[in-house]
Amino acid sequence: MIYKLLLAIGVFYSQTLWALPVDLTKDWYVTKNWTEEDQVSPSWVSLAELPIANALKDIDFGSDSVRRITTIRKFQIKEEDFQATLSDAFSLHLPYISNVHRVFINGKLVHSQGDLDGEHIKTSGYRRHIIVPINRNDLRIGENVLRIWIASELGEECTIYKTMNDIPAKIDFASENQKINEEYFTYMLLFLYLFVGIYHGLFYLKRRNEVYNLYYAMFAVFLSIYMVFRSQAVYYLGLEPYLQTRIEYVVVFFIPVWLLLFMDVFFLGRLSRFAKIIFSVIAVAAFLQFFVTRSISGKILLTWQFTILILAIYYIYLIIRSMISRNKDAYRMLIGMVMLLICGAWDILGATGLLPLQNLNLLRFGFLSFVLGIAVVLANRFLRVHRQVEILNETLEKKVEERTRELKNTLTKVQELKIQQDGDYFLTSLLLDPLSKAIVDSSKVQIQTFTKQKKEFEFKGKRKEIGGDIIIAEKIELEGKSYISFVNGDAMGKSIQGAGGALVMGVVFRSVLKRTQSKEEYRNKTPERWLKDCFIELQSIFESFDGTMLISVVMGLIDEENGLLYFTNAEHPWTVLYRDGVAEFLERELELRKIGTSGLNAEIRIKTFFLERDDVIFIGSDGKDDLILGETETGERIINEDETLILREIEEAKAELPKLVEILQRKGEFSDDLTLIRIQWLGDTSQVRKKDILEVGDKTFPDYEYKKAIESGSYQEAWDRIQSLLLSDSLSSDTKVHLKKEAARIAILRKEFSEAIQLLEEVQPSLLYDNEVLLHLSYSYRKVKNVKKAIDLAEKIRARDPKHFRNLSHLTECYRLIGAKERAEKILAKMATLDPNHPQVAKLKTLLGS
Repeated sequence: MIYKLLLAIGVFYSQTLWALPVDLTKDWYVTKNWTEEDQVSPSWVSLAELPIANALKDIDFGSDSVRRITTIRKFQIKEEDFQATLSDAFSLHLPYISNVHRVFINGKLVHSQGDLDGEHIKTSGYRRHIIVPINRNDLRIGENVLRIWIASELGEECTIYKTMNDIPAKIDFASENQKINEEYFTYMLLFLYLFVGIYHGLFYLKRRNEVYNLYYAMFAVFLSIYMVFRSQAVYYLGLEPYLQTRIEYVVVFFIPVWLLLFMDVFFLGRLSRFAKIIFSVIAVAAFLQFFVTRSISGKILLTWQFTILILAIYYIYLIIRSMISRNKDAYRMLIGMVMLLICGAWDILGATGLLPLQNLNLLRFGFLSFVLGIAVVLANRFLRVHRQVEILNETLEKKVEERTRELKNTLTKVQELKIQQDGDYFLTSLLLDPLSKAIVDSSKVQIQTFTKQKKEFEFKGKRKEIGGDIIIAEKIELEGKSYISFVNGDAMGKSIQGAGGALVMGVVFRSVLKRTQSKEEYRNKTPERWLKDCFIELQSIFESFDGTMLISVVMGLIDEENGLLYFTNAEHPWTVLYRDGVAEFLERELELRKIGTSGLNAEIRIKTFFLERDDVIFIGSDGKDDLILGETETGERIINEDETLILREIEEAKAELPKLVEILQRKGEFSDDLTLIRIQWLGDTSQVRKKDILEVGDKTFPDYEYKKAIESGSYQEAWDRIQSLLLSDSLSSDTKVHLKKEAARIAILRKEFSEAIQLLEEVQPSLLYDNEVLLHLSYSYRKVKNVKKAIDLAEKIRARDPKHFRNLSHLTECYRLIGAKERAEKILAKMATLDPNHPQVAKLKTLLGS
């Protein structure tokens, strides 16, 4: 406004004292091509008022790729003007020229910008606020001629603007025109926006969760950069005009986008799909600016200007939506937004020519009001936070006391619960202690145990352990013989859950032991039958817990008379035999799942193994294997996965239990409950080893003649041969046992079943491991009509080897004979699964009528 007032005063005085400033906005002449003539002919197009572009519609450029025009404006200079500029100078101001141009005064070139290369523009020359100093000697009193050559490519502007930022084309004092470059207010806004942008950027670096600070920082920084490109200072950078325009377009394209992202996150807390789409489209448009011509670049700019109206509607929608949600910040932001939209709309409508408005570059003032509005919003938010901090500080001591009291009460409750829990642990341990015992008085079997439960606790000054591992060992009597019974179990779960499983295990197993000691029915069972029934009873009880309580076990019996070991393993770590300094596993494969597994229908197999003098058996839970060997660099525990490590440790300890425990503790830390049973056989074995060839004097048996007699069916001859060998005084006891076993087989072939029973009963105590002896004995009892005895022996074999086909066939026949059809059919079904095409299966089906 000050400038307009000074301009008006200058015009008034110019009419009375001097001609300056000379208004150059009217009375122009335009012609095609560049001409050096300063005289106007009738072919020239007269233009009443700038811009020059209004005269181009009357000029036919044909197919020229570069349009060239010459414009002339005549002006008067009085003598008084020369007198007035003695202490100053003349200066020409042209608001804007596009594109390549040359400026002449009275035929002399005073200014040029841009270069042509034939029919193409080599270097663009358009520029805002062209200020050209004029030498006094180039002017004359009276009429002067201003001639301007302009060239532009097809599709871009070829013009001289009337005004730029409300400053017209004119000739004036140099000091007056120089004031155009004094853009103090612009620079002040520029640094203000830059400061705000940097401030919010640093704020984002400190508080990464407030992403809207980042978007607002980008908005303010891009706005300050844009103002640099819209100021006269940008020309000091010496950029090529088209490159300068491209950069300016890219910067201005992103300004409303950063504002969009800021408002989305500020009001919605997230980026909407609309914002992401707009950002992507603008990014593509900005990228294309570096690869298109200036005419296409201008069309992209025009499209972008229309999108601003869409974004403005979206901005208002976000603010109104937040106002409806009672967001106080939205009310304050609305004022700045309204000012911004009014100023922006004015400038855009003026730039596009949609309305007869002049582009006054009001947007900078609109942005100022908007930035101040955001500053007020952030200031109020800071004050709210500060007020909350003050309230917290005022009530901090009280809150600390309340919190301390709450924590104290909570700690008291936790301590009470801990005492109750330790009490539960203590009572449970009292129940487990009498159950988990291994007290065996035997001269032939030595048992040592070690127990270390993972959970330790203290109750009323007493330190105890509790866990899911259990060991029980006790002497019982079966079939008139003494046996050492034992079990090692590892119940599923930690602490109280595992202890619950061990408690159930101990109660049930102890119950079976007591019944065996008190009831003859249980004492008359075979070792195999006793173990199998015990397993079935445990399974039925644990299965009632529906899979919530499982336990792995190894349980067995040792015959005190001969050292025969009977045992079964239900998913427990494998049993280890230490003999002659070497440790090895007795098992090689998993046959049974944990006790309590629902639907456990696997055949229970009782394994047998003859112990020799000083043999040592080790049975233990998985705590001996799952050692913590150390930690990785990330702090993860390294758990031993080598199941054979225990073998090497037993060998290193020479099968001594205390030393083995010491080695385990040295190797690593226990990660689970640990129990170990060490069983050593101190007696001699009365068992005869199996032999296929016998040494009888200087001959071997069976020889060719004996085999030939058997093959020809001469069983009496074979019988006589064996009887003659048995009369020899030089036979060893082992050889006699094997000869009697063979004699029993011949007796069965001769159908002398009573004789066979007598012989087999004699040798059976020395061949307890031999299932064939048991099968022949059972078969013979069946033939002499003692079916019950036959069944007992056959079931003994079945417990050892559930898939022994001939024994299953024989047992089916036994049950058929006593009328136990259902039992017989069940065993027959098992045979059918083993060998469905076997002739014996069809035969038995016919006999059973099934």
